[in-house]
Amino acid sequence: MRPGDMAKWVYTFVLLGVTVGWAVFVVQVVRDAMAAPTASGVLEASGTSVLLGALIGWNALVIQFWFRKKGPNGRAK
Repeated sequence: MRPGDMAKWVYTFVLLGVTVGWAVFVVQVVRDAMAAPTASGVLEASGTSVLLGALIGWNALVIQFWFRKKGPNGRAK
């Protein structure tokens, strides 16, 4: 393992943990919003869901950028 690889792994798993934790929070917010629908509850649910979508996209980009296979000239295969 190269010296910089450890930081990549730690960052990736911390980001994954934050995403999973936020997903649990989103489920609770949406459940509460569905139990007693109010305008603010719906806005809160949609806002938390948007951030979850951004975190999922960020995870995908991090994994693609850091962990893709590279050919001999440095480009992805």
